[in-house]
Formats: sequence, C-alpha cells, structure tokens
Amino acid sequence: MTGAVDMSGVLLAGTLFAAYWLLMLPRRPLHAAGAPARHPVASPRLVLPKRQRTTDPHEIPLFIHQLTGLLQAGRAPSQLWGDMLSVHGGSSGFPAAIKPALLPAHQAAQLGLSVPEVLREAGSQTRDPALRSLWRDLAACLEVAERSGASLAAVLSRYAAQRDAQLDSDAARGTALAGPRATVRLLSWLPLFGLGVGYLLGVDPVAVLLGSAPGIATLCAGAVLMVIGRFWSSRLVRAAAGDSA
Repeated sequence: MTGAVDMSGVLLAGTLFAAYWLLMLPRRPLHAAGAPARHPVASPRLVLPKRQRTTDPHEIPLFIHQLTGLLQAGRAPSQLWGDMLSVHGGSSGFPAAIKPALLPAHQAAQLGLSVPEVLREAGSQTRDPALRSLWRDLAACLEVAERSGASLAAVLSRYAAQRDAQLDSDAARGTALAGPRATVRLLSWLPLFGLGVGYLLGVDPVAVLLGSAPGIATLCAGAVLMVIGRFWSSRLVRAAAGDSA
C-alpha cells in the first residue's frame, strides 16, 4: 500500500511539474481567428528576399542620421537614395535588408515618381516589423516636407531624435524590469525547491500531502495558487513592459 501511494505521488508530482513547465514556456501572439489575410500587391520593382531576419533596432536611427547628414551636406532629395545605395552596398545584414526598398526608391526619384508611395509599398511587403515601421515613417516624413515646405533634413533629424529617445526608454525599462522578472522566476521555482528540501531533511512531502484529506486539499490549493501567482506576476511584468496582455 505504501509503495502504491509513493508511486502515485511521484506520478502526480511529475504531472504537476510538466504542467507547470508548459505554463512557463514563452507565448507567441496568435492572429485573430477569421481575420482576412493580407496579400501584398505585386510589383515588378520590389524583389524581397525569401528569408528576412529581424533588424537590430539600433540600425534604424543610424540610417536616419545618415540620411540627415547627406541632406545637410547639400545633397538633393532626388540624389539621396542613390547615395544610400552606394553607402549600403553590402550583400548581408542590414544593407541587404534595406536594398529592396532603396533600389525602387532611387529609380522613382530619378523618374520623378512618388518616392513615399514606393517606401510605403516596401513597408507593406516586408516581414520585418522594424523595417515596416521605418519605411512607413520615412514616407510620412517625405510627405510632410513636400506638403508643408519644411526642410526634409529638419524633419528627419527630429524623427531620428525620437527614435533615439525610444531606444533609450526601452533600454531603461528593460533594466528596471530585470529584477522583477528574476524574482518571478525564483518565486515560481520555490515550491519545487521546498519539496527537495523536505526530502533532504528526511521527510516525505509527497506522502504527507497524499496521506490524508487535509494534505490533498493543501496540495490542490498550493498548485492552484502557484499557477495563479505565476500568471498574475507575468501579467504585471508584461503590463509594466508595455506589451499587450
């Protein structure tokens, strides 16, 4: 009888551990059910690579500062995209990721076509969220400068400063949340550590929890509270980080 209780306790502990481990796995956002699929508009001018890696966020402000520097040096907006093609002529990394948008933008500028439309089209076709935001924001900056008569260099300079401030804010928030995240992980593992300490002290925690009705009630209540605490703590950290719950 004791052997059966021990075996059932081990199985129950293993089941709880597996369920708890699954709860701790990172979650990926799911697309809304029934949402219509967005198909990019076919264009002969844009040829995107099959595989795209996520762009380093620090590359974006540097790219905008380069645009601003060329404009402040006296380069015309129509010459801007050709100059950036010559600067970012690499075949890998960030240059390879932005080349499919720079090339049609340069061609549109040479032909007198709308560069903002080309950039916005590139933003709608890329799978990289950082580049998507970059091309759409640049298209908006170009349209604001064209319609208001403001200096494009000044508009891009303010945009670059805003992106720099956003990166600094994200870094400060990540540093501030490092401690709470570590605390959540530590508190999540404490019940399992407590079981191990009990065995080291010569006590059989599983037998105590499964040997009586109060023990079983305590085990169930502890498991439920452990899962609720993990979920609530993770939710608080995500809310503080600004992520969507």
